[in-house]
Amino acid sequence: MTLVLLISVNAFTCAAAQTISSQPVEDQIDWNKFMSSHDMVWDRLPQTWKQAPFLGNGEQGTMMFQLNDRTLRWDVGCSAAHDHRPADKDDFSEKNVEVLNRGRHFIGHLELRLPAKLTGGTGRLSLWNAEANGTLSSENGAADWRAFVHATDPVIYLELKTTGELDGAEFVYVPEKARSPRAVRSKNLRKPPNPDAVVDAAGSIKTAVHNLYSGGQTAVAWKQTKADGKLSLWLSVKHSFPKQDAVKVAIAAVEKASTSDFQNWVQAHQDWWHEFYPASFISTGDPFWDSFYWVQQYKMASATRDKGWIMDNQGPWLQLTAWNAIWWNLNAQIAHSGFATGNRRALGSALSHRLDVCRNNLILNVPEPYRKDSSGIGRSSSNWDLLGHAGIPGAGRTRKDPNVGLECGNLLWALHNVDLEYRYWNDTQLRDKVLYPILVRAVNYYRHFLVEEDDGLLHLPRTFSPEYRRAEDCTYDLDLLEWGVGRLLELAEEKKLTSADQPLIDSWQDIKKRLVPAHVNETGRMIGRGVPLKGGHRHWSHLLAIYPLRTLPPDSEENRKLILQSLDHWHSAKRRMAGYSVTGGSCMASILGDGDRALKFINGLKSFLHENTLYSEAGGLPVIETPLHGATAIQEMLLQSWNGRLRVFPGAPAEWPDVQFHQLRGEGGYLVSANRADGKTNWVSVSADAKSGRDGSIEVDPKIPDAKWSASEGVKVNESDEGIYSLEMTRGSQVLFWPADESKPSAIVAPVTARGEPHRFGLPKSK
Repeated sequence: MTLVLLISVNAFTCAAAQTISSQPVEDQIDWNKFMSSHDMVWDRLPQTWKQAPFLGNGEQGTMMFQLNDRTLRWDVGCSAAHDHRPADKDDFSEKNVEVLNRGRHFIGHLELRLPAKLTGGTGRLSLWNAEANGTLSSENGAADWRAFVHATDPVIYLELKTTGELDGAEFVYVPEKARSPRAVRSKNLRKPPNPDAVVDAAGSIKTAVHNLYSGGQTAVAWKQTKADGKLSLWLSVKHSFPKQDAVKVAIAAVEKASTSDFQNWVQAHQDWWHEFYPASFISTGDPFWDSFYWVQQYKMASATRDKGWIMDNQGPWLQLTAWNAIWWNLNAQIAHSGFATGNRRALGSALSHRLDVCRNNLILNVPEPYRKDSSGIGRSSSNWDLLGHAGIPGAGRTRKDPNVGLECGNLLWALHNVDLEYRYWNDTQLRDKVLYPILVRAVNYYRHFLVEEDDGLLHLPRTFSPEYRRAEDCTYDLDLLEWGVGRLLELAEEKKLTSADQPLIDSWQDIKKRLVPAHVNETGRMIGRGVPLKGGHRHWSHLLAIYPLRTLPPDSEENRKLILQSLDHWHSAKRRMAGYSVTGGSCMASILGDGDRALKFINGLKSFLHENTLYSEAGGLPVIETPLHGATAIQEMLLQSWNGRLRVFPGAPAEWPDVQFHQLRGEGGYLVSANRADGKTNWVSVSADAKSGRDGSIEVDPKIPDAKWSASEGVKVNESDEGIYSLEMTRGSQVLFWPADESKPSAIVAPVTARGEPHRFGLPKSK
């Protein structure tokens, strides 16, 4: 497959009056053709959720697989549908009680019941149109099926066109008990149980309504029509709390959708997706990873939306699992990690939005004596209210699981994601309303527990390093606290605050100066004081300073040696680790500039992926974050932005000699495009986003030795170090770099060639 991108460049000069006029790359791509080359394809029907096509609109979702030779199942999922049992009734003797009492609950599913046995079937998931379709066949009949979850209306649409003995097929809604999957798995059902769904089959729009024991309502409404051999179904699933008006909203949505002009309604759905994809572009030239990357962009946009629901461990596709909620010690953060570099803010804003909306509950998450100035969050919580009891350093949370009751740093990690959103889009309102005030309270929580010891340093009592062990001076907490106080001091300076304005500045400076450094030994960074890493550890809880915090950058020989030592030891364990162990390792290798190792790490992800790129752990329980973080790892290989410098192709491996990306985003709102062919960087373009960029300076490492450059009028370019360029830019300005041994380009022609046919996720072809 070959795709040619053409950027017209006019009047690139180094003279005083410089202008750049570029024809947008996104206008040069045949997006339909390009995205279609990465569609998932099935030449037989999927049998489980691990093989199923999945559809979603950020709240509602469905996936399809075959139950038996006469029945197909379409799940009905809703990320908003939670139980709401009160937090003051939580029994801390139950591990992750928040998930049992306020996690996601089952709703129901649709069954397509057929009058004859199926002999075969096919499917295709169109990424460009966010629609699944395919065929069914029996001995003397055939059918075409189609499905999508509307991008902007809360409606799932299914369609079946039948001939022969498959005439008479029908969709049947099957309500399920509104129970927590975790409670079902552990045989620890909630009492009293939620009432069974009340089904109303009268009228053209039918309903099934769960009126939950502790308030709120989950309602499904659907309408089925049949005409000229075409069976059509519109379904809406909505949740309301504390009101019980979800059924009214669902009925109204079905009524509106089913009576709308169908072609216009479909076009509105497709238009949303067609506007989504061109925000940025990546082609690595590797058929597998290109297809994987674009499936993950589709998956993220199916699972979350701007200021919508955080991608919990399931997304809108709830299955039988122990993790039917948000996990805060890695999962939510890495699921939402790729939005910034990918220039897709809407895929990250749900996290900052929910922290803002639920900020009062973040206060309730810490014990009562600390609520006057502190906030926190525990290991897991409902998406709805973020009520997750934070651990207590030293003592632990009374009666709570000894590990969960000592886990304390998760809110700080979540705020690092919020900080990415601020730094990449320069949104001072987000900084002042959400990031800064909540960060103050999250750091304050630790201030209550810091202890000065004989060495004059501030130490932490025992906390829990996620998925490993308890330790004093736990590296997980020290890394996050160091980042938090450092960032608060930077934000205070940005806001021009003095100690008179913010008395805590003196405390932050003291913590920054006297916080005990992370403990190290001959193997690298330790879990905590007296606790080395021994054996397998799938989490990188002791390495956050390397990634994603980047407070331990490889900018000195000492730091680089420690990073490499720690990474090597972490991955030296013989036993199999998790998929996110290899994505995290890949990101760290890219930071070190070792692209070949970064690729080796993410190649290790392949064995963890299911046929449809979904992922599971612990004996087959689904979780969503790891494949999404695999896409982030690809971004890290192509562009990094930290410590005031844009790094182009920092982890591009030798096996990817031909790479193209367009409009990836860096800190400060800088948009970067670049092309690499035959292992050589041909050109790099840097622009300050006209809307969210800023006037100021940025360093660029374009990976072009002795580069030539051209820039917009008023831009200053200086080579500040060998191969490093310092740019003084204003909003909307641009700079282009190219090799000195080549002519000044009058146009940039970027051939993007995949080596072989694109990889097809879905199901491998039948033998």
